Amino acid sequence: MEEQASKVRRSSNLIKGFMTLVVVMQVTQFYQTNTIDMGSVAGSVAILSLLRALLLSPLLLVAPLRRWFKENVRFSQESHKYLLLAFILILVSAI
Repeated sequence: MEEQASKVRRSSNLIKGFMTLVVVMQVTQFYQTNTIDMGSVAGSVAILSLLRALLLSPLLLVAPLRRWFKENVRFSQESHKYLLLAFILILVSAI
């Protein structure tokens, strides 16, 4: 059990690092161009939403990807909301 907790902690720290990187890249783009590209902002928020959905389902962080489909490993209800938001924002950013 302690091993799974350490795996979840490491994975969540890695995901939080990626989330920070996305925010830093978006801020850097704004300071370089002095303009806000709403499509880019929507894409960044979509990426952040996808990563947040993973954070809200810690069992997915422990199980390997191939086991996600074979066993009863599912996203939580909160994760479904973030995934829906991410899907909508990806469509908006593509336009």
